[in-house]
Amino acid sequence: MKVSDVMTRAIDFVDPSASVQAAATQMAELDVGAVVIGTADKIEGILTDRDIIVRLVVEGIHPGRIGVREVMTGEVVTCRADDEIEQVFATMRENQFRRMPVLDGDGKPVGIVTMSDLAKHVESPEKVAEKLREISEPHRSREAAAEEPTAKEVGDAEPPAESKPKASAA
Repeated sequence: MKVSDVMTRAIDFVDPSASVQAAATQMAELDVGAVVIGTADKIEGILTDRDIIVRLVVEGIHPGRIGVREVMTGEVVTCRADDEIEQVFATMRENQFRRMPVLDGDGKPVGIVTMSDLAKHVESPEKVAEKLREISEPHRSREAAAEEPTAKEVGDAEPPAESKPKASAA
């Protein structure tokens, strides 16, 4: 099955000079988690709800005071309308994202494909769960996380000798 069989053909572009607040308002109105920054001829970037949280909200920056160019992801990974959906799943897994702009043979944007679009066309729920798990894997490895003690383990640990209370000689 090809990406063209499952993609959303409408793209609501955000002008690169727009404020992040204007882009976020558009995202809310469209009920989407990302908007494509650019024009019908050229994609300049993509702005996700996660970009806004991590790059603005966490830093305490007001979204009306900063342009999308300063917050967007500028290196956008795209696919072609005639790509196989398994190939796109693999690209999403490798890059850990859930949406990808779709280009035609001339490199012009013609749609967007999401993990949800692809998942609707996978043969089994188990396969969908596997793909989602692969894409959603945290950036740090599970092995590294497994080596770190949990909060319970830290609380249960024996304190270092120098911090143990000393018995009084009374």
